[in-house]
Amino acid sequence: MKLHLKVIATASVVVVLAACGGGGGGASTAGPDITVPEATGISQDTGLAPNPNGFAFPNFGSAGTPEVFGEADLVSMFGATPDICVDGVTEPCKPTAEAAAWARMVNDSRAAGHCEGFAVLAAARFSQAVKPNSVELLNQGDVTHGIMRAFATQFLKETQDETNKWAKKSIKEKVAALEASFAKKIVGYSLGVYTDEGGHAVLPYAVEYETADLAKIKIYDSNWPGQDRFVKVDLAAGTWEFSFAGADPNNDPNAWTGKSKDIDITSMDTRATGTCPFCGDKSAVQKSLLVVRSALPNWKIETADGVLTPGSNEIGNSSVRPLRSSSAGPATNAPTDYIVSIPDDKPAKFTLPSATRISGITSKVAVQIDTPGSADTTIELSSDAVSTNNPEVVLTLADGNLVGSSNGDNNSVTSSGEAVQIVVDGANGTPVTVDVNADAAAVDVRTPGRDGVDANTNYEVVTQTSDTQVERKVVGTNGKETTKTEDGQLDSTKVENALPDALKAPAVKGGLPDAASRTLDAGTAATTTTSVAGGPTTTAKKTTSSTLKPTATTAPQTATTAAKVARSSVRVDVNVDGWSLAASDPASSGFSANLTGSAGAIQDGINCDSVGCLEGTATDVLASGTDPATGATSTTTLQFKMSGVASTFDVRCGNAGSWVKASQAGGGFSATCSFSNVTTDETVYVRA
Repeated sequence: MKLHLKVIATASVVVVLAACGGGGGGASTAGPDITVPEATGISQDTGLAPNPNGFAFPNFGSAGTPEVFGEADLVSMFGATPDICVDGVTEPCKPTAEAAAWARMVNDSRAAGHCEGFAVLAAARFSQAVKPNSVELLNQGDVTHGIMRAFATQFLKETQDETNKWAKKSIKEKVAALEASFAKKIVGYSLGVYTDEGGHAVLPYAVEYETADLAKIKIYDSNWPGQDRFVKVDLAAGTWEFSFAGADPNNDPNAWTGKSKDIDITSMDTRATGTCPFCGDKSAVQKSLLVVRSALPNWKIETADGVLTPGSNEIGNSSVRPLRSSSAGPATNAPTDYIVSIPDDKPAKFTLPSATRISGITSKVAVQIDTPGSADTTIELSSDAVSTNNPEVVLTLADGNLVGSSNGDNNSVTSSGEAVQIVVDGANGTPVTVDVNADAAAVDVRTPGRDGVDANTNYEVVTQTSDTQVERKVVGTNGKETTKTEDGQLDSTKVENALPDALKAPAVKGGLPDAASRTLDAGTAATTTTSVAGGPTTTAKKTTSSTLKPTATTAPQTATTAAKVARSSVRVDVNVDGWSLAASDPASSGFSANLTGSAGAIQDGINCDSVGCLEGTATDVLASGTDPATGATSTTTLQFKMSGVASTFDVRCGNAGSWVKASQAGGGFSATCSFSNVTTDETVYVRA
């Protein structure tokens, strides 16, 4: 059963906090009012504990899971409207261009971790007394997606506005707010801490006053499952200290330290009133919220308020702040992420010397900028246009369900509100103008030097003609034109674009032990269920405020024990969320899929002849281990095979497995993956 922070709302969803931009919808607001209670100096505790109310597995980056924030997550958060799914069709949902751009921004921001999602989802499950406890859940399927959706709530404009207001308050005022919340037994805030290395989010649940001026904020830290961690604050000095990577937080020579401006809080309630950033009538919010991910923190942005650089600073109505989850740890030279908020009534100029991706939303459009880096290049952004003079930079702009992407000299992409226009110089210097409209809703103009475009090509125009096909028009420098249809999908229509190597996150954040050593073991945390919590849900309509209400949950599905043996069993289910082809699509035909294993291992086998049959399929299997009745040790081996499928596909056995690509055999495709030593619930993933 999915847990939603159900938002009963007719409110507009404007957008983004720690990583994106407020584009596309909703009137400008000053954000929520902040009322600071009187501090009493009395220690308070909500009763939450990292074990059992936190997760047993540690914080992970996007590379740590096969799951992707996608169409179903967009629908869960914002509703099944034409702003989210083309024409409002949800079976399947084809995301609109702006919805896909917002999803890409979320997925880019997940590269370094999901700490905000861990904090928000753990708080929601504790507050609503959802069972099983969070420590019993596995990092797979809906659990992972619930964390991703909770993570994405930091990109709601209302959340960003509140965070910025709290950032300006004193440490004493922030602690007073936590104390007042805890006194009511409410886990009401997430907490962000920031240094030059980046940002991190944790969940505060108690405050202990050592003296009138010294307090310890007890936290659930997703980097350290089940452990007692804390942030120390000196109320008189206005300073704080936090052990990010130290195994012993009481003795960490590399502990983070900061002042009041480097620590903030954000309420859980504000997330419930969040509004869709790209929905509705697009009345201007007059701000752009952007995520800047760069190989080195050496960029600058010239705004009407002044020059912004990496760090944590505010100039006029413009600001820069590290993304919560962006920290890679000390001395790793890993890519950094920053949230930039700038007024978009006047153009801003970006100088990006290192490899960089910028994604976000202005008051009118969604944008993405990809560059290998150049100190001599400027990129200009306004509310409805993006441009550059560097042919190596790829610009993407989405408005509603129209999206244009291009590279080349004198490159610009502009929205009129009715159409998107691409203007770029071809290789011969002649300007090329392409209109993106309802007849050609997704277009990419390419010039030599990009994506293998031939040096003898003047330019290419690649148009998405169906979900799986593009039309490629090639114009040579000799004036000759050729047009052909190919299988493919433009990156500008996808919910995820792979990060270039220079922007990928390290497998383990600097200074932290490996994830396996920090995961709670089976003796400490139960791991026999895949029941989950979903994440905050918002609506796409725009008028009034919304309220937070819990949803009912049911008892989780748990593994059962096969009657003929004394050993315990585990559950293996099939996840076809990655199958993008509808059951009616001819490519979704010819299935012969089954899960087999050693004799007696499978209670009820999985055998299917269609993608519809695979949906929701699960079985109980014998777990590897020692039979308590006989003392004998067994090893269970399972194999999943799909053959005869009409289209190529991949399968993956479990979170620890590798994707196996189907090979062509006769008139179809076939792939096999195997499990061995099965000890916990597992999932077979299938993707088209």
